[in-house]
Amino acid sequence: MAANLPPLSDVDFRQLRVFRTIVESNGFTAAQDELGISRSTISTQMAALETRLGVKLCRRGRSGFSLTEHGQKIYSEVIKLFAAADSFRAEVGAIRGNMVGELRIGVVDAMVENPHCQLDRAIALFNERAPGVHPTFVIVSPNQIENALLSRQMEIAVMPNQPMNAAIQMQQLFHEEQAMFCGKDHPLFEEAHSKMPIEQLAEQKYARRGYSVATAFQSLFKHPPSASAYDMEGLAYLIKSGKFVSFLPTHFAKQWVDREEMRPLRPDLLSFKIAMCVANFPQSVMSRMARVFRECLVEVHPTVTAIKNTAPSLGAKNSGNTK
Repeated sequence: MAANLPPLSDVDFRQLRVFRTIVESNGFTAAQDELGISRSTISTQMAALETRLGVKLCRRGRSGFSLTEHGQKIYSEVIKLFAAADSFRAEVGAIRGNMVGELRIGVVDAMVENPHCQLDRAIALFNERAPGVHPTFVIVSPNQIENALLSRQMEIAVMPNQPMNAAIQMQQLFHEEQAMFCGKDHPLFEEAHSKMPIEQLAEQKYARRGYSVATAFQSLFKHPPSASAYDMEGLAYLIKSGKFVSFLPTHFAKQWVDREEMRPLRPDLLSFKIAMCVANFPQSVMSRMARVFRECLVEVHPTVTAIKNTAPSLGAKNSGNTK
């Protein structure tokens, strides 16, 4: 990379924004709709950017889209650059009496059906207070949120309570109930309404969260996990296959339970609550628009009893983090 890169121009910023969109869309084709330009134009702009920076940023081919080592480093700096630019715009807007810019918000999947989640009300309230801000929501796995916050890919997130970097603060908003389910083609489906012995469940093939740590519930199974998924939809497919049992949020599973496609297994023992929190940096270093959005989140969610971040244990309904 050239050591004497000239000052960035408007063209550079446009090309860097194209690069960022390509990376976050995981390829040129998927970026077309987001950018509203043709694939050939995207290719031309990327070629010009690589020439300008003097490095190869990405690879394309039959194996798919991927970043080079230089591309990964440049993407990390692009995130910081646009975060700084957005922060500047937001603070200048605040000085002038209004808020403008993009606010990137991370959210874990399968929350929209949760009756305790008032995120839609928080968005409406935020839009009334900051109509000039462009909120961008990103669905993120819980294990990815910490890095996304630390790298400034997002400024605030709604996620399960779990250990985080000391720089990130968390406050509980609401809770999510989870239970173990099987699909209609599973051998236990017809017995699911009965209080089957735990020993019978222990023999079943279990699908785990690809990112979760071990819990007391997972330890009840006699064999290692037989399948993994990194989101709730993936777990739902595994459960519906009839070959695996696993945990799902009860509000998310309800659509299949109502259609007799899933049933909970021993909810008297194998259900628990997870604290869902807002995660952010200390308010002293947050942008004003992020602080306002956080205020809206806290305002629309009633105070609930704090739920400890501990692994659930057998024998009673518990609180824990396995999302």
